[in-house]
Amino acid sequence: MSETALVNACLIFLRSQGVMAWRVNTGAMTIRARGHRTRFVRFGMVGQSDILGVVGRPSGRFLAVECKRKPNKPTWAQSQFLEEIRAHGGLGWVVYEIEDL
Repeated sequence: MSETALVNACLIFLRSQGVMAWRVNTGAMTIRARGHRTRFVRFGMVGQSDILGVVGRPSGRFLAVECKRKPNKPTWAQSQFLEEIRAHGGLGWVVYEIEDL
């Protein structure tokens, strides 16, 4: 299963369980506004997980899910992001298949 397919399957599963979850894109690009100079824009944080969300009502806990295809491993930045989420009381996982959720 591709990482894109895994992300989509995880989103479907999480939403079926009542979890508010969404796909997050990260990256950067140079843009040029009409009549203005070019500028560099970054989307998301370096290492940010593929899926973010909130689990549980009414108080909720932050959720971060990094989807990987075996045998790929999270980058250092992705691992640090998940550790930071957990250190602040959130839930953070790396999943290789839907059953990992």
